[in-house]
Amino acid sequence: MNVDTLVKTTLEKLGCPVERLKYDGKAKTFITYQIVVGQDTHFSDDESGAEEFTYRADIYSRVDYIALMRNAKRVLKEAGFYGITFDPEVFEESTGYYHIPVEFKYMEV
Repeated sequence: MNVDTLVKTTLEKLGCPVERLKYDGKAKTFITYQIVVGQDTHFSDDESGAEEFTYRADIYSRVDYIALMRNAKRVLKEAGFYGITFDPEVFEESTGYYHIPVEFKYMEV
């Protein structure tokens, strides 16, 4: 399974729609995700020993989302993601959604 598929299937365990970059539905809660950077790392003799991926997911919700944040962190950790960071939450007046960005990393060796 590639990292992109792992991100999607992991976030789908939270029970809300998950789409890459854009969601066109009408759910009260949904998640979008995107790759931020993929870079070679762990070099030896000018050869990369691993690739580190940084992803960003955006949780959008019109209802209480605190439990969802905690569950997101749990399922991401269980799937092998690390460096999980929640950025400042905002309320988007134009859509009525709370927006909670989260960044996380994954290492492919």
